[in-house]
Amino acid sequence: MRRLVLAFLILIVGSPLPAQTVSKRVGLVTISVDEGLAFPGGLFVVRLQSRRGIGRVVASFDGLRCPFFNTRHGQRALVPIRPTLAGGTATLGIELEARRGRQRIPVRATIAPREYPPRSVTLPDGKLALLMRPGAVRQSRQLLLTLRLESTEQEWRGPFKAPVDADPVYGYGAPTHYAGAANVEMATDSLFGEYHRGMDYLVPPGTVVQAPAAGRVVLAAPQILTGNTLVLDHGQGVLSVFFHLSRIDVKEGEWVESRSPIGLSGDSGIAAAPHLHWAVYVHGVAVDPRVMESLAD
Repeated sequence: MRRLVLAFLILIVGSPLPAQTVSKRVGLVTISVDEGLAFPGGLFVVRLQSRRGIGRVVASFDGLRCPFFNTRHGQRALVPIRPTLAGGTATLGIELEARRGRQRIPVRATIAPREYPPRSVTLPDGKLALLMRPGAVRQSRQLLLTLRLESTEQEWRGPFKAPVDADPVYGYGAPTHYAGAANVEMATDSLFGEYHRGMDYLVPPGTVVQAPAAGRVVLAAPQILTGNTLVLDHGQGVLSVFFHLSRIDVKEGEWVESRSPIGLSGDSGIAAAPHLHWAVYVHGVAVDPRVMESLAD
């Protein structure tokens, strides 16, 4: 029953909002902001059309600068919204190079409110010791740098798919307390406080993990805290990361197609129990992976 209740809460929290688009036209440039995934932990999907050539375009928001990339449907920027932000009106700055020089166009959009239920985790004594291992935090900082990669090509097509055939039991965004430990989430990420940065699937050890979308392997190595860790670069600032694997079946630099087997689930690192942790980072910020399951390319 407890799992059913948790899954129901995750379903509510992860549902996309009714689609709504805010548009603004300045001269020959039209900017559209899709608010359908705009909630704490979600995304602004910003598109730009221009009847004249323009240079580099960047969307700035909440201290982040997110470049526009070419897609099959024109130029687009994915702007992550941190889960710690409150709902309400927000202003994005669209910075572009035009004939008259550099311009900054403000666009107001709405972040829908969203709350995430808290959770408490108890780590076994043997796992707690990993937090004190020399180099653990430094290694995690290096992982975060990897999760900030911004390759220019979009490698995925269509919505992402869950990496295992199971419903997540613990969802994204939950304020997390670790009994007998402090700052575990920040030790593995270092930014934005103690909240759960991905989805946890309580699957048996050895469950086959599949790529949620096409991409290139940019990290496949054991880590002190996150265990056997795999990072896929899907392009344009979007990356998937998988923690606590028992085995990694791909190598760094290897290209994988959507639904390709990439490893086996396990309980390596500071996992409290055997499970798969899947997180999605957009421009270095962990977002709810379900936004990529809802995002049309």
